[in-house]
Amino acid sequence: MRRLAAALLVVPLLGQTPPQRIVSTAPSITETLFAAGLGERVVGVTTYCRYPPQVRRLPKIGTFLEPDFEKILALRPDLVFTIKNPVQLTERLRKLRLNAVELDQDSIASIFRSLEAIGQAAAAEKQTAALEANLRQGLEEVRRSTAGKPKLSVLFVVGRTPGTLEGMIAAGKSSYLDELLAFAGGRNVFDDSPVPYPKIPHEELLSRDPDVILDIGDFAHAEGSSRERREQILALWRKYPKLKAVRTGRVYPLASDIFVVPGPRMVEAVREFRRLLHPEAAR
Repeated sequence: MRRLAAALLVVPLLGQTPPQRIVSTAPSITETLFAAGLGERVVGVTTYCRYPPQVRRLPKIGTFLEPDFEKILALRPDLVFTIKNPVQLTERLRKLRLNAVELDQDSIASIFRSLEAIGQAAAAEKQTAALEANLRQGLEEVRRSTAGKPKLSVLFVVGRTPGTLEGMIAAGKSSYLDELLAFAGGRNVFDDSPVPYPKIPHEELLSRDPDVILDIGDFAHAEGSSRERREQILALWRKYPKLKAVRTGRVYPLASDIFVVPGPRMVEAVREFRRLLHPEAAR
């Protein structure tokens, strides 16, 4: 009954025009709307929404944590998609009598559930169902191609103090990235972490000694050419020659938001993981 009641809240009433003015309050939502063919209905996005390229021309409504409610109201949206956040955005929008639908996109399963919710709220079930089918097919293709391959242990560094290996934060168990690595034939070296994104002491890193290190920790602070950044990051890791990944040349600096924005580009991310972990399977 609870699920039915929730569904009724987001399904347009019979005879009503489907929502035509949609505001997105997170990059992952924006990417999902455009991938589902609903881009022409999007009238506002956040400051950090950069993909696909055409969203950069759309009006900005602030950030995920600091939305500008006056700008949102000025866009006269008939539907606002949100993700649960510390500023209680959904509740505040509803108090302004806006039609706000809250999504969860923290895992692969929740991304698919969010597609269903978007389809219901925007009266676009066929589009979102087609996108879901395409994503599932892409994930399954990668899974099949890496089945039977060695499960390489992988450290994915999602954050650290810029220019150093201090303050490292890694993808842990139950994180979105942990799921993607599994599809690509990897095993998260911190798959026993009690939290999704644990802080990593150097001693712990050395004791776990991953086969592969994927480092996106400097992505938000990157400056200079991609070749320069790559060499700078590799130079940091060369200070730890005892690590297997360093000795074998399997430290890979990453600089793409396909890894940090959960949504329809997850298949691109999984394919890139496969290329790095099992290049023979990507042919």
